[in-house]
Amino acid sequence: MLSRGVRDQSLLNAYWFPLNFQGSALITIAVPAALLKFPTAAGHVQQLAILASVLAAISIFVPPPLGVLSDHLRRRGGHRRPFILLGAALNVAGLVWAAYTHSLWPFSAALFFAAVGQSVSTAAYQALIPEVVPPENWGTSAGYYGVASLLGAVGGLVVAGLASPEATFVWAAVVVALGGITVALTPEGRYVEPEHVHVSDWHNFFVVFTSRFLTLTGLTLLSTFVLYFFNDVEKVDSPKVSTMVFGVLALVGAIVTAFWAGVLSDRVPRKFILAIAGIPMALAALGFAVAPQQQYLIYYALSFGLGYGAFTSVGWAIAIDSVPQMRDVARDLGIWGMASGLPLVIAPIIGGWLLARYGNTLPGYQMVFMLAGLTFVLGAVSVLLVRPAAKPRAVQVERSEPMDRVLGA
Repeated sequence: MLSRGVRDQSLLNAYWFPLNFQGSALITIAVPAALLKFPTAAGHVQQLAILASVLAAISIFVPPPLGVLSDHLRRRGGHRRPFILLGAALNVAGLVWAAYTHSLWPFSAALFFAAVGQSVSTAAYQALIPEVVPPENWGTSAGYYGVASLLGAVGGLVVAGLASPEATFVWAAVVVALGGITVALTPEGRYVEPEHVHVSDWHNFFVVFTSRFLTLTGLTLLSTFVLYFFNDVEKVDSPKVSTMVFGVLALVGAIVTAFWAGVLSDRVPRKFILAIAGIPMALAALGFAVAPQQQYLIYYALSFGLGYGAFTSVGWAIAIDSVPQMRDVARDLGIWGMASGLPLVIAPIIGGWLLARYGNTLPGYQMVFMLAGLTFVLGAVSVLLVRPAAKPRAVQVERSEPMDRVLGA
């Protein structure tokens, strides 16, 4: 088992940085900006909605079967790192390809390839934390997860906002490749059969799944169309820069709460922290809908970020809590990941339909943002249905070598 130490936890959670760097840089800024350059960019909102939904479908259907295979091989003495590194290689290849395409179909194919690689990595990587961290420290580890994820998202937004789409894809490929090095250094240990260790039940799993689905539907409605809001309604000189500034401000607020909310969730029920986190997120979305003037955006961004930071870290910890049995952890977290993938399919279609109906005007964007606020409220309320579960026994996974030796200390 890994300790609560900064070095152990930082190395274990480091690969969340490139995964979230890629996620925030691409679908929020680089992909929408690239679509504007293609000859068919007249219908850019609808094109983005379709492409985002297709890519999200990959994140839904790839992780569960890969998780089953990863669990099976792990129980037979194998390791999860080969899956993670294989996915990273596919991801890098797709990102480099996307950087050097100049028409819609090859560009879409490259993103498809990168998304498959990212999903392969995620399916195996997300199972490492509950296997090598004691249950009583899952919240603390989730705090490190939250910080790494948010720093990666900030980095992705900054690079995408300042660089061209082509350069952004290259930088994302470099960051993913470097992240692969941290995976190679992460110890897994020798697997010992956990004897069907019971953690939670399917009721809690379903409640957590539903709450996350609702919250991320709201987040996707905001993040997918915010660049086009600045372009179509606010008429700013650089929609990329405006989107970057809004996103960075939100994520700075999120970093403030992510770590400490994760640590606190080891001491108080996680569902209450998540419910409270939904309040500032909903207020920000509704403020965007009611008064979208630029002078207020900084307050909306910071408010949203304070809630989102707690949601990021504590949401991950409560997901691990809700896994019914640790022997199938990668499979079940792959299923849980559908709560993140389904909004990426559904929300762009709904948002694209609303915007098309209102001709990409202010009333259409206001409808999108009000819907986002409603889903944040529903996500916060639904998580309160989580029932107390028996304290899980430690997962029986032995490290094959000490952490100091792995790090060369």
